[in-house]
Amino acid sequence: MAFYSKLSHVVIRVLLVVASVALMVMMVIVVGNSLGRAFFKTPIFGTIEIAGLAGVIVVAAAIGFAEREQKNIVVDVVANRFTPRIRALADVFTLFLSLGAVAFLLWAIFNDALNSLTIRETTLTTGTFTAPFKFTWAIGIIILCLFLLQHMIEAFRRGGKR
Repeated sequence: MAFYSKLSHVVIRVLLVVASVALMVMMVIVVGNSLGRAFFKTPIFGTIEIAGLAGVIVVAAAIGFAEREQKNIVVDVVANRFTPRIRALADVFTLFLSLGAVAFLLWAIFNDALNSLTIRETTLTTGTFTAPFKFTWAIGIIILCLFLLQHMIEAFRRGGKR
């Protein structure tokens, strides 16, 4: 598990750098579009598409990071009333449900990405191919699945200890 922990740390760091660059692209394109409209009466061509495609990269990296750091929502009002063992088993159950839902989402996204690749789907304004961005989103979902699985195994181990 130590190798996996180190590997996941490196992967998340790389993804956060990529997401930071994509976020900077979003900021520059939106600010540039606003300034272009205000001062030159000309918007930047494809601003909404470029910002949206960069947003895919940001979110794909962020969901894996949020799950790795376990920065998701927990209802402590109910969970704090459980014993540690029951709480761990409840965590296993909810993580199992989450993993199932996210795996179904991954299947749908991957099929959509393959379809986009097959038909060579492009955006309307800039003509950018959408398949790479859909596969990026699928990679983010795969990373989320791996962290959900890791946390489910950890919760299962906590629940098995007396």
